Amino acid sequence: MNAEIYNPENNFQDLRAIATDKENGMRLDQALAQLLGLSRRRGRKAIDEGGVYLNQKRCRTAGRNIYSEDKLRVVLLDKEKLTPFEPSQIVWQRPPLYLLHKRSNQYAQEALHRSRGTLPYELAQHLQLPPKVSADLRPVHRLDRGTSGLMLFSSSPKQLQDLQSLWHCCTFKTYLAVVEPAPAWDTQIITLSISAERDKRGRYHVSEHGRACKSEAEVIERKGNRALIKLIPHTGRTHQLRIHLAALGCPILGDIRYGGKAHARLMLHAENLQIIRPALGQDIQWNAEPEGDWQW
Repeated sequence: MNAEIYNPENNFQDLRAIATDKENGMRLDQALAQLLGLSRRRGRKAIDEGGVYLNQKRCRTAGRNIYSEDKLRVVLLDKEKLTPFEPSQIVWQRPPLYLLHKRSNQYAQEALHRSRGTLPYELAQHLQLPPKVSADLRPVHRLDRGTSGLMLFSSSPKQLQDLQSLWHCCTFKTYLAVVEPAPAWDTQIITLSISAERDKRGRYHVSEHGRACKSEAEVIERKGNRALIKLIPHTGRTHQLRIHLAALGCPILGDIRYGGKAHARLMLHAENLQIIRPALGQDIQWNAEPEGDWQW
């Protein structure tokens, strides 16, 4: 038995099958070809990328034996375009901490269909970290794939936990966003609560029964029907800034998921990050201007 879930918005294919007696004892890459019609080469590529799951666990071994009733899942996004990692993105490092200037269309962490090609993987490869240290390299905080800007990583589980426990009180962040249409207001305090659950399209929604949120917004520049906005999030809900701006009728340019106009990239950038004691041994602040793909 096999099934396919297809999302045309993202060219997303989610292939699933259950092995039968015919596949009993077969290699994983052979079973993918037999059950899902993938070529052996494409199947091995999916395995290497991290998009193959065996009985709900990621499987990275093409020669793994498959048995009757095993559940197979392959997630494909063949037309996905990733921005390659470059060493110049390292803004600051004090091992086990590494601060990167993330670019739009770079994964900040493992995704459903991808483990290789993500920033933790590429950074570990560049630094030639030992396997155990590489496995522990994680983002301290999150940026969506389309968002660019400052992002901190740690390869120490203890320091990661300590930083995350102090993140809400010891960090201050500012973002830049380009919105269309431009708002009528110049400044805004947004306190709309956001639902805890996503809908079927992966979107969160403003909800009076949702989690409390707060964002500050200030128009910096206007160009025609677009505006450059400075944003300060006082809470850290997933997609918070995107949802808040969309709810006010001025979605971020390129944010199709939340009603924004199509654009070459999501026009959201984490411009400034400040971390104060005791999260680190000293108060420190970084700034990163948007790069060349920031066109509006």
